[in-house]
Amino acid sequence: MSNKLEKYNEKKLETVAERPVVAPRVDIFENDNELLLVADVPGVSKESLKVHLDHEELTIEGQVQEDAAGGAVLGREYRPLDYRRSFVVPSGIDGSEISAELNNGVLKLHLPKAAELKPREIQVRGG
Repeated sequence: MSNKLEKYNEKKLETVAERPVVAPRVDIFENDNELLLVADVPGVSKESLKVHLDHEELTIEGQVQEDAAGGAVLGREYRPLDYRRSFVVPSGIDGSEISAELNNGVLKLHLPKAAELKPREIQVRGG
């Protein structure tokens, strides 16, 4: 019996994350050409950041890397964490043209409006 139990314990059926997951703070702006989503993700590198668009759901996921800063940790008040947040993208956004940039812990997502949603000026002809 103990042999079966040992083999059962060796198989990991579920991985449970011990790190907290928080929603990053976000500001959203709109202009004539796009929606601009600005998210604070301090400590996240470009390599550990993922932005997904699945149908109309946009998801931001980022992992803060544990860094010993060149030495052993003697005390820690800051606990490494993960960021995750999802949004419903409104209709009229051109999903194929979404772009992202990350600078100093600030993620900027550019969600361009489709051409039919952009304001345009109508030419008036005389006759």
